[in-house]
Amino acid sequence: MKCVLLFSSVHQVMRTEKLLKEKGIEVDLIPVPREINSDCGVAVELDTGSGEEALKILGENKISFLECYVRNSSGRFELKKRDT
Repeated sequence: MKCVLLFSSVHQVMRTEKLLKEKGIEVDLIPVPREINSDCGVAVELDTGSGEEALKILGENKISFLECYVRNSSGRFELKKRDT
């Protein structure tokens, strides 16, 4: 399964891609799926198995993201709730 991270700027997307790849996490840059947001933009997609590690790395490097979506078994995206 895949998760998609949305950011407020392309700069943050590029920084995230570079950082996660340096840490050995495979990521892809994709257009933001229309069912998530109709604005044009770029998102980071990664395997859900790497998600928790990726979020930890982003937190340690003070990179904030807007939302994280996970594709469910029917193929639709669901907003992942943040731990509080």
